[in-house]
Amino acid sequence: MKKKLLCCFLFPLIISCKKDSAKTTSNLPEPDTAVIGNSYAIVTAASSIALEAGSVYRLGLAPYASFFKFDRSVKNGDLYFEAIGESAKQFRPLKFFILNNGTGKVIAIATPSEAELEKFNEEWQR
Repeated sequence: MKKKLLCCFLFPLIISCKKDSAKTTSNLPEPDTAVIGNSYAIVTAASSIALEAGSVYRLGLAPYASFFKFDRSVKNGDLYFEAIGESAKQFRPLKFFILNNGTGKVIAIATPSEAELEKFNEEWQR
């Protein structure tokens, strides 16, 4: 009886945990193609965010050892900031657009597609 009761309790818990890992933080607006034209995109979760100076934040992205820069004064910066904070708390993936010039500056953030979410979840469950 105890095994059956334990199984009935744990099974829904496991299923709900798997469903939560596939969710994104929010539906962010699609970035302007002119803004992201000179950038590359990565789908990952934020590991940390800390104020550096003024409106510039130091951003940790999993699994990268180096830090990225995020300026909250960009268009939709407050929405991006909230999404980054939620990503860091819940380890939920976002699509980060980073300038190609070697500065590590995040210029836009979007909600990942379903295919990108599946790939992220597969890579992190290994």
